[in-house]
Amino acid sequence: MGMMSVRRVIALLALLSGLAVAAPTQAVPPPVAEKAACQRTLPSYPILHLGDRRPEVRTLQCSLNDLGLGPVVVDGYYGRQTRKAVYRIVSHFEGGVPAQPFRINNGMWTLLFGCQLPDHQLVEGDHGHAVVVLQRALRAAGGTIVVDGRFGPQTTAVVKQYQKAQGNAQTGRVEASTRFILCMGGVIGQLN
Repeated sequence: MGMMSVRRVIALLALLSGLAVAAPTQAVPPPVAEKAACQRTLPSYPILHLGDRRPEVRTLQCSLNDLGLGPVVVDGYYGRQTRKAVYRIVSHFEGGVPAQPFRINNGMWTLLFGCQLPDHQLVEGDHGHAVVVLQRALRAAGGTIVVDGRFGPQTTAVVKQYQKAQGNAQTGRVEASTRFILCMGGVIGQLN
């Protein structure tokens, strides 16, 4: 256990037992920056429920902040603040609020990444952050894809698979209609 962890455990134990502990003589470093705390690319995007305490909740919280729905503290707890940001999305769903509005499934993960895509076409040969976001959205939607920021043949194939699943022309290009469906949470296969 690192020195920071030992200090936190001692402080927590002191707080719980009602004992006073002297402040450490060294300055405590600031909390880890949000960028370091945010791992947006996951091997898979799991179902999350209100009250969950898990690392994947941090990814949810970071994604909510990325969309400007926060500020949400990135703490790994799906509590009131995270629920409020999620509600800002689901309260605008066509047809009304879903039966389980705070359940984060594959469609919600796809939406969270799909709505971050830039307002221009992405095609094979592109690279960079926009392609990373696209690849995350496709992985969340059910595509088997490496998230590497390069729009190569693999990404083209998964885009075509996604377009086919949505009943669209299989161009392999991510244009307005594909971005729209990604931002609406369309998936390959069934919603979880």
